[in-house]
Amino acid sequence: MKRGTTYNILFMSILIVCQAFTDLHPATLKEMDREAQTYFDKREYNQAIGLWLGCLEIEPDNEKIQQKIEMVYEIKQRKDMAFQKAKLNYRIARKKLKEEDDNEIELGIAMGKSAISEYVDAYKLDPNDGDMREAMYDMKNLEAEIRAAEEKLRLSRLMREKVEQLKGQARAEMAMEFPDFEKARKLWQDVLRYVPRDGEALEGKRKCDFAIENRIKFEKIRNYMTRGIGYFEKNDYNAARAEFEEVLKIDPDHRDARDYLEKIRDIVEEKMMYAQRQQQAEEAYRSGINNVNNNRFDEAQQDFETSLALIKDYKDAKERLKDLERLSREYDEKQKALRLQRINQRFQEGMIAYTQGRYKEAIDAFVTTISLDKKNEQAKEYLKRAQDALRIAEEESVDENSPYYDVINPMIIAGRSLYARGEYDESKKKWDAILRLFPKNKIAREYIIKCDLMLNPSDKNSVVAARVLEGKEYMEKKDYRNAARIFNIIKSIDRNYPGIDNLIAQAANGLRDVEEGNLSPADRAEINRRYQTGMNLYQRGGKENIAKALAHFRWVAQKDPTNVKAVVTVNKIEAQLRVGVGEVERQQTLTAKQRELVNKYYYSGINYYTNNQFDRAIQEWRKVLTIDPGNIKARNNIRKVLAFMQR
Repeated sequence: MKRGTTYNILFMSILIVCQAFTDLHPATLKEMDREAQTYFDKREYNQAIGLWLGCLEIEPDNEKIQQKIEMVYEIKQRKDMAFQKAKLNYRIARKKLKEEDDNEIELGIAMGKSAISEYVDAYKLDPNDGDMREAMYDMKNLEAEIRAAEEKLRLSRLMREKVEQLKGQARAEMAMEFPDFEKARKLWQDVLRYVPRDGEALEGKRKCDFAIENRIKFEKIRNYMTRGIGYFEKNDYNAARAEFEEVLKIDPDHRDARDYLEKIRDIVEEKMMYAQRQQQAEEAYRSGINNVNNNRFDEAQQDFETSLALIKDYKDAKERLKDLERLSREYDEKQKALRLQRINQRFQEGMIAYTQGRYKEAIDAFVTTISLDKKNEQAKEYLKRAQDALRIAEEESVDENSPYYDVINPMIIAGRSLYARGEYDESKKKWDAILRLFPKNKIAREYIIKCDLMLNPSDKNSVVAARVLEGKEYMEKKDYRNAARIFNIIKSIDRNYPGIDNLIAQAANGLRDVEEGNLSPADRAEINRRYQTGMNLYQRGGKENIAKALAHFRWVAQKDPTNVKAVVTVNKIEAQLRVGVGEVERQQTLTAKQRELVNKYYYSGINYYTNNQFDRAIQEWRKVLTIDPGNIKARNNIRKVLAFMQR
């Protein structure tokens, strides 16, 4: 058959395969979507979202699938919120239901019913959640406790009606111009026979006792209270405070005087709120000036707007807001010159590293140069040279990207084939040839061990012992992968070698620990501390702070390679630094309308948060992130509120 004919047949075969895949793709996607929807309808959300994520691997831009994933996420969020509230109210209800006071018991009943209602809402959203099933037993017990408490309260209704009647008579007697304290005291005593801990009755009886034993003092107290109430109603709080304090000098336990003093303190504190807002506005204003000085104009805008939200027309915050656009434009012009300086500096560093054989540093420098100047052809050329040099230096593996792959791969295939046929001497020659070119080649070294064992069966024990010793040396160096490879080769030759299974297990455990991070609680605590320190520095901005933050994140990533947050943050900061701006790159991509909505939702969230409407606050901050995904303040607020609700 002619070469051209062969080529045409091969080409047509490829077209047929590609067409078959194209025809199969929509069907596969629809089938996965249909199966995921079935799981979703059964409320088996983990399986559903797993399949929909698989759909996105096939078709990443499929908006309908993305919306379905978001829908599952929202349902899980709603369930989590409801379940957290249920657990919190459950704890409060259990405590209140154990109290003796009826008011506390009634509060416990109300909180308990709320807990059960919120649990039911959460259960309806995700009945297959394991935690929900475990909590069902607790909720059933809570229902029984609520029924018992309601029965207890129903049995005491008549008693409470009698108590309120006695209280009314006692109050009326105390309010008379010339009260009969003996009669009033008897009425309060009758109340206390029914409810021994009734606060009003205890205070009423105490007043009666005081009046009977100290009539003159009692009259003085009445005069002080009358004058104090008069001053209070005229808003003369200093004079009123003095009168009520005189009452307490005579009768330190006088509840009414203490209540009025508490009201006065509340009023004074309200007046102090304005002074506090002034202080907060000043702090935000100064932060804005500091951010301007450090070229963080977006954060400066937030600060000045915060000042104005606290106090209208605060200082010159409005004028400074108007001036930010000009300052930002001037700053960007300065960055152009700095960017060129950075490009030249990094390219020079790359060339020096390349000539000195530090190829990884050279590659990093050239990649940085290209990210700063995408049309820099010299950087692209020397990047390729450095990558080629690095591949040559890394002799342990010759992959298909290596220029030597076509030379070494046939030798590897031949060596394996000869070994499989039992031609160990010829096989060893192939592996020796590879090692002469690449002395560290892993595949060749493994087969050398196998060939030696097969060629020298009489020296098997000494050969095996030598290789085991080599594996143990790898273990000491914590190179568990090479150790495991050697130990498995030994076992394939001598399954009964003493302790080989234990050595393999040790290597496997060591490798797993390395991959997953074998960290003690102290290590974890230090990792968390360093990560939070780095995040705080990163959010402050500024060259020095960013550099310090990067050092912390790099330490975390090195200590715990599985720490995705740290690794991603390192990559993010390094990528931002490569663009040539000493600061974190500022992205001013929001329109004026978007910025307006961001601010509206952000402060609306703050309002809900201060009113303890945590779920509404989170909803508002999520709206912020929908518009501005990089809004650090909104993201941190959500994290803090969720952590609080979990506690």
